[in-house]
Amino acid sequence: MKNKTYIRKIVFFAVMVIALLCLTASAMADECAPGTHNLVEVITLKPTCNSEGKAITRCTVCGYVVASSERTVSMLPHDYTWVTDTAPQCQIKGREHQVCKVCGSIGEYRDVPALNHDWGSWAVTKAATCTERGEETRICKLNSAHKETRETAPLGHNWGPWTSTKAPTCEAAGEDVRICANDNTHRETRTVPAIGHKWDGGKVTREPDCTNPGVRTYTCQNDPAHTRTESIPVVPSAHKWDGGKITKAPNCAQPGERTYTCTINPAHTRTESIPIDPNAHNWDNGTVTKAPTCEAPGTRTYVCRNDASHTKTETIPATGHKWDKGVITKQPTLTEEGEKLYTCQNDPSHTRIEKLGVLVMNNNTVCAFGPRLRDVNLYPYNTDVWYMFTPFDASKEGRQTFELVASNMYIVGTLTIDIQNGAMTVDYKLADTSKFDITLEFFTVLNRIQDITRYEPEDLQYMRMNVKQPISLQDQFGDDRNLVLYFCSRCNYTWSNRYTGLNYNSAAHQRLLSEMMSLMD
Repeated sequence: MKNKTYIRKIVFFAVMVIALLCLTASAMADECAPGTHNLVEVITLKPTCNSEGKAITRCTVCGYVVASSERTVSMLPHDYTWVTDTAPQCQIKGREHQVCKVCGSIGEYRDVPALNHDWGSWAVTKAATCTERGEETRICKLNSAHKETRETAPLGHNWGPWTSTKAPTCEAAGEDVRICANDNTHRETRTVPAIGHKWDGGKVTREPDCTNPGVRTYTCQNDPAHTRTESIPVVPSAHKWDGGKITKAPNCAQPGERTYTCTINPAHTRTESIPIDPNAHNWDNGTVTKAPTCEAPGTRTYVCRNDASHTKTETIPATGHKWDKGVITKQPTLTEEGEKLYTCQNDPSHTRIEKLGVLVMNNNTVCAFGPRLRDVNLYPYNTDVWYMFTPFDASKEGRQTFELVASNMYIVGTLTIDIQNGAMTVDYKLADTSKFDITLEFFTVLNRIQDITRYEPEDLQYMRMNVKQPISLQDQFGDDRNLVLYFCSRCNYTWSNRYTGLNYNSAAHQRLLSEMMSLMD
């Protein structure tokens, strides 16, 4: 039923396509001259594996259909896939047949070989004991009803180590047992003989001293509860001295004395001499014998109150310079460093000089060479701004180079305009990039100088163009090739010997300005 519905949909779609083609051909046939049609064959009804297709010839330009061009397209072969009827088992064959994926027709039938058993691993179903056999079973993974069994040999006893269940003592026997690792109900026992006392070397549990006898105690190493003792005679010299007390302190000139007292019998004492201590001085507060300076240390001398012949000295560190705020003795310029002189407040003869770097031009403006805005009288525009603009002829192929001029009239680099095949590329290069810190950078190109005067110079940055990016002259400016470039760079920079001053009134620059002014519209 599904195949018939599918065929009906295909036939309906083919009829609609043919009708549409005929209408299109009728409406558009007069668009191609006779004999100039671009004819191709078009499938209007796709063939299947149980029905033929249709095709016509028509013009791809006007849709004209060639009369009697319809032809039959041969049926397609079946696209079979195998379908299982009966799954194969361990020892029984299976069965399968072909079915067309497109129309569902039945093809060939064939047998599927039996799978054979797929045995799993052996598993213990009856454990072997020390004296009895066991049993193992394996099961087919394809059919759990298929099983095989086999016997396993008895394990035999597997005795563990002897373990004491009753420890022998000095006077009583003990007992050991061992257990079979296969079956803990299987056990063997044996008697362990009494070990007898094993006395250690004895330990003095009470020291004899100058007044009382001592005690030595022996302990059985088999059983610490078994002990015996013996007396140690009094030792007249066995005093127990305390840590001693200094009864006379030594110093650098005289020895001292330490007295010890027996803690057993305080009536027993002894004394010993404490040697002279060469370091046990009693120093006074010291006297400055050499005052320190800014750069040289001084000396302080101390005298011992025990013996005035004993002295010592210590170094007093140099005070170091105490510099004032300094005075500028040489002002820095754009080309030369300045100098600042500092004087020590401890000793005015001590001075030092600090170098001051060359002046830094802060927030400086750099423009491409050309007429200055303040020199151009364009009503109603009037300004005293020195900024330059650069008229140029964009009809010239090749490169045009212009100087980059800072507001202090130093030439700090070059700007280039490259014109190739109707496209313009602008780029620039600084003479010494290590001296520059650029905070703003842009350029724009306009048709007329009046276009620049319509804006404040700062506003032109919002009409910026990109360096190194080609600009189509025709798309941007039409047929006009007398153009005006405005380049502006805000920067902080330090003077470099790579810079030269601009002679704006030189003959060469005035000649170039005259040429530029002639280009202005």
